[in-house]
Amino acid sequence: MQNERKWRVLLVDDEDIIRRGLRGFIESSHLPFTVVAEAETAEEAIRLNGSAEPDVIIIDINMPGMNGLDLIRILRASKTEALLVIVSGYDRFEYVRQALQLHVVDYLLKPVPKSDLVRVLRQLNEELITSGRAERKPVSINNEEKRAQSQQEDDISLFIGQVKAYVESYYSDTELNLSKVAQLFHLNKTYLSTRMKQELGLSFNEYLTVIRVEKAKELLRSPYSQSKIADIANKVGYGSQYYFSRVFKQHTGFSPLEYRQQLVNGP
Repeated sequence: MQNERKWRVLLVDDEDIIRRGLRGFIESSHLPFTVVAEAETAEEAIRLNGSAEPDVIIIDINMPGMNGLDLIRILRASKTEALLVIVSGYDRFEYVRQALQLHVVDYLLKPVPKSDLVRVLRQLNEELITSGRAERKPVSINNEEKRAQSQQEDDISLFIGQVKAYVESYYSDTELNLSKVAQLFHLNKTYLSTRMKQELGLSFNEYLTVIRVEKAKELLRSPYSQSKIADIANKVGYGSQYYFSRVFKQHTGFSPLEYRQQLVNGP
């Protein structure tokens, strides 16, 4: 089989543990990406952008000196062709608004579960393929994986698939609920929840809870995450650490702290 070139990634974050985590997730994703360079500062990223010729740049907002948004403005002014993704610890509307104006592909909140990064990598892969960069055409996702994805899509209706994708992208929104999603998709909320139960075996609230618990488990398992339980609760959409811990224990049999300690100490 011909060995094709992978998409080149530049990581920009002043925290070594974050860069190691992103690199680890990217390398274990089995998607056609490879980390070719890392930068601790915006100034270093500007230099590396010229020499490393990245296809994708993943950028933290809060860095010493020049921040990530100003770095993106400079990269845009230099006519970089790289696709840009922000990874930030700040869930602020103004930052998100500026990021959208700068045409970033996505705005991921720390701590980042691996599944969220993989979702964005898949999106980046599709955008890079359709951008016409034939000289850097990546390794294709294998046929078996494509068939599995296609079969899964055939098993559920289009609009339920869209609702699933929305929930999986916005599960961290503490105000996400059945009424909000039903209104967004112009559906009766009872009908939507009933259809989800029929097709997924879970009502809307049950599915949202499963997604949130699975994301929390990812973060608790990650060797790169040192987040406090309260931060993880907030990340997965729970304003109350107490309520999050109660839901988590109902679904796993362990409190979040017990779950993390069990992984560290072993059975």
